[in-house]
Amino acid sequence: MLNRHELASLLRSSGKTFSDSFRDLDQTKFGFKPAPGRWSIAENVEHVIVSESGSVRLMRGKLLREPTPPEDLAAAADGWARVEARLSPGSGAVDAPDFVRPTGRWQTPAEMLAAFESSRAGLIEFIETTEHDLTRRAALHPRLGMLDGWQWAYFIALHGLRHAAQIEAVKRDPGYPR
Repeated sequence: MLNRHELASLLRSSGKTFSDSFRDLDQTKFGFKPAPGRWSIAENVEHVIVSESGSVRLMRGKLLREPTPPEDLAAAADGWARVEARLSPGSGAVDAPDFVRPTGRWQTPAEMLAAFESSRAGLIEFIETTEHDLTRRAALHPRLGMLDGWQWAYFIALHGLRHAAQIEAVKRDPGYPR
């Protein structure tokens, strides 16, 4: 379990790793698809932005508005381990829910970088300044089950790292534009 300062630090470092993975790419590299059914760098980035911004809205909204029933808090008790198991390297592919699948919401790497950095900065600010005990607030994650607020932040950090690794794999593909 991480505390507020450790989570903020992890969010900063994982955010930098993620944004550095696509910063300054040209449109050809950004849009390259390594194979049918595999995501391009642009699609990975869009997915992370949409997933993260939705998670941040949930954390700043629902988690603060609605008290969490004791049974939901109990269900979140092993959330740290579930996040790590699902997002660790080599944990296998996960089919993203339709609402966080890439659809071309942004067109350029610069637009996506700005959207990601704005979302991540807002989350870090929230984590550092909230007076709410987010370990006492939980909400259902569509793939990971019940998570408390700190576990949601941990998910966001590891999710970005997972997709940064996927972006690096796209760059290693023999067909990737050089």
